[in-house]
Amino acid sequence: MFNCELRIANCFGAILWLGQWLILHQTEMTPRIFALINTVVGISVFSVLVWFNQKSLQWSGGPIEGWKTGLIFLLGGTVTGAATGKALDFYCGRVEQRLIRLERERVEQETQERERLLRERFEKEKLAQERLEAEMAERKRIQREAAQEEERLWYEKHGKDYADYEYEEDEEEYKGEED
Repeated sequence: MFNCELRIANCFGAILWLGQWLILHQTEMTPRIFALINTVVGISVFSVLVWFNQKSLQWSGGPIEGWKTGLIFLLGGTVTGAATGKALDFYCGRVEQRLIRLERERVEQETQERERLLRERFEKEKLAQERLEAEMAERKRIQREAAQEEERLWYEKHGKDYADYEYEEDEEEYKGEED
């Protein structure tokens, strides 16, 4: 008698497995191993339930007369579905947590990379500005030295009398402004 129940449980498990496999085959996120787990759990649950209740089960007769058998298979399907659902929830929750963590790490790395690039760009601009300022200061120094050298040569050529004359003109202009 137990072989008959086992065959029925195996057939019912195969039907469950086919349904689960078709459902799980549609989504890439859920692992295909759950179809196998569901089949094993289903066959085990149905076999145990049938074995415990084999004396009271009615295998023949109309649909109303086999209500105990239907109840056993309904109970077995509920247990199997609940176990598989919880396993899928647990697995998907773990995968979701991992994906969230990976996304946070990716965003953090992108932010750090962006900040690093901005710092490097700022430092390059700052160095370029400092070089430009140093070049401008060097040009001014060279121009000032050239102007001083030109002025010295002019004074050597014309003498220092003109320097005193310019000073006296500045004093006369100053006195004119006071009056």
